[in-house]
Amino acid sequence: MKTNQLNFFAAIAFVILSAGCQREAHQEISAKDSQIKAVIPTAENNLLSSRESGSSGSCNPNAFTVVLESHTFINGNWEWIWSVQNSNPGSGNNGTVQDLSHWGMQFGTCFNWSAVISAAYSYNGYDWTGFVPSYQPDPSQSCMTSSVLKFDFGTSGSLKSYYKLVLNQDYLTDSANAYYKSGKTTGCCTFTFNGVGCLKEGDIK
Repeated sequence: MKTNQLNFFAAIAFVILSAGCQREAHQEISAKDSQIKAVIPTAENNLLSSRESGSSGSCNPNAFTVVLESHTFINGNWEWIWSVQNSNPGSGNNGTVQDLSHWGMQFGTCFNWSAVISAAYSYNGYDWTGFVPSYQPDPSQSCMTSSVLKFDFGTSGSLKSYYKLVLNQDYLTDSANAYYKSGKTTGCCTFTFNGVGCLKEGDIK
């Protein structure tokens, strides 16, 4: 009789111990599962952020050197000439910058588009190719979505390219906004340069 009672209590103890072990194992598995669930969204978010930022990473507003070469009165009009030069030409890796594809400039609200007479670009500053300028968004890039005057001419290596704008009124030189578009790696970016400001005092719009 005593032996049967001992076996009975031993069986009960075994059942209780087994249930406790299973509960601990379940809790451990649940904890690990929670950790996995916590890690997965973070990894997905990092991947999404990487895709959103693009393979080129952050833009470099100093990738191209833009210089106002001249602002002169010629044949009754005011001629503006800028040069653009790649500061570190290359494949786009290790800090280098791919060739400029094109760039565009913005004007302030004080600028009257009817003052624009003509625009042109050149690879040497002497032989010019004219085009009909317009002021509208450039859908080829997403860095600047508002209207711009687009110069659809780029750079080659470290050589300068030149860009001309002829106006029938005399505007001040002022800090202006612009964007550049280069290759897939270095992409597009906005920057400021010495551009067209407001009319000089006394000039009529």
